[in-house]
Amino acid sequence: MPSTVGVVNLLKVVIQRLRLSVFLILSLSLMGCDTKNSSSDSYSESEASGLTGSDSLAQSGKAIYTNKCRACHDYGVAGAPRYGNSEIWAGRLTKGLDVLYKNSINGIRAMPARGGCYACSDDDIKAAVDYILVNSQ
Repeated sequence: MPSTVGVVNLLKVVIQRLRLSVFLILSLSLMGCDTKNSSSDSYSESEASGLTGSDSLAQSGKAIYTNKCRACHDYGVAGAPRYGNSEIWAGRLTKGLDVLYKNSINGIRAMPARGGCYACSDDDIKAAVDYILVNSQ
C-alpha cells in the first residue's frame, strides 16, 4: 500500500500540471475572441459617422486591426510581422498584394485563417491588411 505522503505529493504535481494545461487551453481558445462582432461594429460606426467609400473601408480596417490583429502584430507574437515595421512589410509585399491577402485569409505558419476573426469577411481582412500596410510605410 502506498504511503499517504507519496499520494499527496503525486496529487499536488497532477493538480499543478492540470492547472497549467487548463490555463493554456483557455488562453488559446479565447485568443482573438471578444464580445464585439468587428464587421457589424465597423459598419455601424461608419454609418453613424457618415463615412462612405474609402473612408468607411479605412475605418473598417482600423476597427478590425484594433479588435483582432493587434494582439499579435503589435508585439510580434509567434513571428507575426510587427505593425509599423516598414522593412518587414515591404519584404512581404515583394510576393505581391494578392499573396499577402491570400495568406491573411487562409492563414500562414502560426497565424490561423483570418487571424482568428472567423466572423470577418474577405473584404474585412483585406481592409485590415490595407490598414496595416498604410501605417507601416
